[in-house]
Amino acid sequence: MIVEQGLMSTEVIFNDDKTERYLLRKVWNEDKPLVSLIMTNPSSANAVTIDMTVHYSICNLYKLGYGAVDILNMTSTISTKIDTKSMISISDTNVEQILKSAEKSDKVIIAWGKIGENNKKIRLIQLKLLDKLQPFQEKLYWISSETGNSGFHPLAPQIRFDWYLERFVMPEYLKEKQDDKPENPPKDESAESLKDESEVSTRGRPSKRTSQPVVKLAT
Repeated sequence: MIVEQGLMSTEVIFNDDKTERYLLRKVWNEDKPLVSLIMTNPSSANAVTIDMTVHYSICNLYKLGYGAVDILNMTSTISTKIDTKSMISISDTNVEQILKSAEKSDKVIIAWGKIGENNKKIRLIQLKLLDKLQPFQEKLYWISSETGNSGFHPLAPQIRFDWYLERFVMPEYLKEKQDDKPENPPKDESAESLKDESEVSTRGRPSKRTSQPVVKLAT
């Protein structure tokens, strides 16, 4: 008979009224590397509950040999409903948390999917965030399928059960439309909802690192 036991610790950083979530950290093995996973906007996951995006992310990163994940987002407003017609922006506090995580992590996975292809406001945020992540360019990856297609969100059916990590390459829709200006330029201090978190190739195995992040249990 074999009995396995495991503990998963959680740290969550909210704003004061818990309408925005900047970080959701899940740790199941402190001896293995941390990954930063940047998606769209936070949904219902907190210190106790998880949504399907967090579930698929943990399962796939565990299979790839990682021990922790920082769930981060382009915008921090908590919502399960996409509202791309409203004012959308990225706050300085959110950017700060993303950069702190990127500094600690083994890889930074861009996992916002295709959401910016047809929305100028979102493209502006993506370009701003990618510019801030320039110091971590060598850490940037995105999720690919077994057939070689890249740039998926964790809920995409093609990769829900099997992730391949490829070096991040600027998508054509961002290259071609960097000069686009939204009709209503977003402000820096408010964020509207987007979506439920809900060329060297690698299978996504973690590289060695000498230190692990300090993890605080949520209260």
